[in-house]
Amino acid sequence: MATEWSRMWASASFVGVLIIIGVPLWWKTTEVFRVTLPYDQISSFDTDSHFITTELVVLANDERTASDVAARIERDFEKSDVIKLKITKQVLPEKLRNTLDTVAEEVEAVEEISSLVDLKKHNTFYVVQRTPLFREVWVGAERVAFFRDARVVSTLIQALTQWVYHPATLHGARSETGDRARRVRFPGGAGYHVVVSVVHPQPRREVHFDAAEAVEDYIGSFVDELSELHNFTLKSQWIYLLDFDFQPKKIMDNSSLGHHFGIRHERLHQLMTRLEERAATHVSQQPAINLALYIVPCDMAPVVIYDADNKKVNAPVQAFMSPKWGGVVLGAQECGDEPFAPNVPLVMGTFLAQLRNLIGITDKEPISGAHLDPLRSVSPRKWEVDSLLRVRTLEHITSAERSLKSLAKLLGEISNIVINEEVGASINTAVQNIRRAGALASAGRLRAAYGCARAAYVAAEAAFMEPSLLALLYFPDDQKYAIYIPLFLPIMFPVILSLKNLVLWFRGKSIKEKAE
Repeated sequence: MATEWSRMWASASFVGVLIIIGVPLWWKTTEVFRVTLPYDQISSFDTDSHFITTELVVLANDERTASDVAARIERDFEKSDVIKLKITKQVLPEKLRNTLDTVAEEVEAVEEISSLVDLKKHNTFYVVQRTPLFREVWVGAERVAFFRDARVVSTLIQALTQWVYHPATLHGARSETGDRARRVRFPGGAGYHVVVSVVHPQPRREVHFDAAEAVEDYIGSFVDELSELHNFTLKSQWIYLLDFDFQPKKIMDNSSLGHHFGIRHERLHQLMTRLEERAATHVSQQPAINLALYIVPCDMAPVVIYDADNKKVNAPVQAFMSPKWGGVVLGAQECGDEPFAPNVPLVMGTFLAQLRNLIGITDKEPISGAHLDPLRSVSPRKWEVDSLLRVRTLEHITSAERSLKSLAKLLGEISNIVINEEVGASINTAVQNIRRAGALASAGRLRAAYGCARAAYVAAEAAFMEPSLLALLYFPDDQKYAIYIPLFLPIMFPVILSLKNLVLWFRGKSIKEKAE
């Protein structure tokens, strides 16, 4: 009896150790580590609810005109759920009104307005009555537009809608599918690596083009105005002996040479593949914006690009652009022994036009009765910077929300994804900054909203792309069973039998009686 007691207690001890110590130890050492995440906050995200409040100040010659213009603008924009106008109205001081009526140029009138209001204030735009206008509405580079009187308010609203605020682009930034502008511009981020390449396929003839100086004078001056949005690094390089078969077609015309060489537009995209192979655009972790000047051999000059409809591309410079990649300018050299010198202002001006589209500054379509003052320098217009801030703010917020929602859904579907402390911190940082950015944007604090939105986007992307998320995905469940079964099955047989005997013994039946 004592021997049986000893055997039963030994079996019970073995089973107890296995269940009380072994199973919890195995469970703890094989569990997938996940920090606590704010799933409730992530699931409550509503990307279509975000909007930006902006301030519009109406300055008119009299109270009635100011009220009429303000009411018409407010009524037209109240339907928008992506941008809200906070409109205030003022009557121009008599001295300033007389000055605006006497100065000859609108640029001088803008300088006079700056004595009354702060034109450097972000997210604020001023519409000012100026009677002696040669057009109904005039829009310049500063955060101000002139209108003639209350009768031209329809043209003014059209200029505000299509040029200054552009709600359609904001909707595209907030939407999951995006519009044409979003498909062209580079995704948001902390910075970009701008690479200007001069491609000289046949270096037998000398080319005079100081790429480094041109990049600094033109591209550098342009991106300096956008430093609060992104960090830009600039680089220039020369690429030699990169020959490409354009498959040109000689076409007779009425020019002095009597002919030109036509190139199909669809053929040019293969040139970008060749440039991607040779250009040093992968030296930075930041997205690379490629701008390339391809020196076309003189035996293929002049060159003209034909579009998909077989129509000539009529432009001072033959160039093309690829969305989210960059642009290429074709510099056709004339045959001769003299060094070839490209027209620097023309080439760099084309690069700037392409760069504007690639970072998100849309082209402005003409409006009947309205005049958009041409750019007088390489810098973007002040209100274009504000517009880009609004677009990027909404884009960053919604992109961060979608990344976190996708990650939360993935965690629910795949149980063995590890969420370590670093990833958890990134997720919590993103959630906090999304909340702050949304609140600041709705309050009209655009610059602060953009800072939080960019921080949220960077943190969300870092969490979503963290390599440690895949740590256990290469060890699926079927491989776990293939290891666990040969290891634990021989051990579990005696445990199960011992457990059975223990149950029978505790129920008052001995093993011997059971055997009989």
